[in-house]
Amino acid sequence: MTDESKTPPLPAAGPLPDGLAAPAGQDEFAGIPSSRGRHPAIALGTAALACFLIFQLRSDLRYALSPGVAQDLGDARRLSTTKPEAWPVNRYVRLAGHADRESAVVLDTQGSWHFTQFFRLLGTNNRIFVRRTADPLPAELAAHDVFVGRLMRFSDLSFQEAIRRHFVGHVSATHFFAPADVRAALAQSSGGSLALTDLLGDRVSLAANDELVIDMDRPGQMRIELLRERFSDQAKARAAVEQQGGQVIETPSDAVDPKRLALVVAFPPERRDQALQTLGERDRQLHIQPARTTHKVRVADLGATAEAMVVKSAGAESQVFPVAQIQGIGTLAAVQISDDALILFEGERPRDHLKSLIIAAFLLGFAVINLLALRRRDDT
Repeated sequence: MTDESKTPPLPAAGPLPDGLAAPAGQDEFAGIPSSRGRHPAIALGTAALACFLIFQLRSDLRYALSPGVAQDLGDARRLSTTKPEAWPVNRYVRLAGHADRESAVVLDTQGSWHFTQFFRLLGTNNRIFVRRTADPLPAELAAHDVFVGRLMRFSDLSFQEAIRRHFVGHVSATHFFAPADVRAALAQSSGGSLALTDLLGDRVSLAANDELVIDMDRPGQMRIELLRERFSDQAKARAAVEQQGGQVIETPSDAVDPKRLALVVAFPPERRDQALQTLGERDRQLHIQPARTTHKVRVADLGATAEAMVVKSAGAESQVFPVAQIQGIGTLAAVQISDDALILFEGERPRDHLKSLIIAAFLLGFAVINLLALRRRDDT
């Protein structure tokens, strides 16, 4: 027997109360508010951000879709003389040129052991640079100064300002000039500065306080270097020279090989060949070269006459350097990267950027989804 008093009776089926009843023919859930998705500003901002990122990838996208066969541009010096509008920027190219390894720098990423070489190509007026990533460099690349990779404008690099400041402040290159060109430039100069073109075709600007190194020939004199095992000291070497009718002018101490003695000597013209032959028989490894004198001179202290360069000294007699006796003129000058310079990223191929196409497709799809969601919201 059950206790029916403890179980509440179920309500009898029947119509809903008048206040809760839905009108005939209408969904009873129509009054419940529906979710309308994210705010329109968020959808628009997300789509705009995706489009902006695609825009930032535009250079890599164009390069990924460019031909995979390298365009041969020939000599870098010829390319540097053409108009910038004709340069195949952001293309896969092959370029030949002589690397200036004297002024090369090594770039590294902090916290990693990945190094890249960065150098200019000679004769291009600081307009063409190469970033070489291989380290160590394979022998087949080191044997030839031919570079294959992606050609870009230096101004498009994110780190260009830092590289420019580093080169101007810390990197110098040696330049050599024709003596006649320096004399002509001095004759036309009035402000102490010089604008010169070196023997490789690079233009160089020198300020008044910059130094030129001038190598002067010493007519009738030559430098010889003798083995110490043949001539144990300078006295014996001097005696051997004088025995041949020669004169020892100077005994420099800058012999390249410590096993040798260096002498600056002069022989009468009629005895010079015979004397050198006799000395050569005593020392089969005799070194003979023209005798030269090196002078370091500030640009501001230089002048010019019709046939010579003149070194002006305060309170002293001026030195005259006949152009015919000048063997060479050189200087060290800071490397200033040209405003319209190019850089070749060696080894960077179009297929290496196929991942950029995938990223762009993903971003584009993300933007489209957000715009479609915004449109559906407007339709509701």
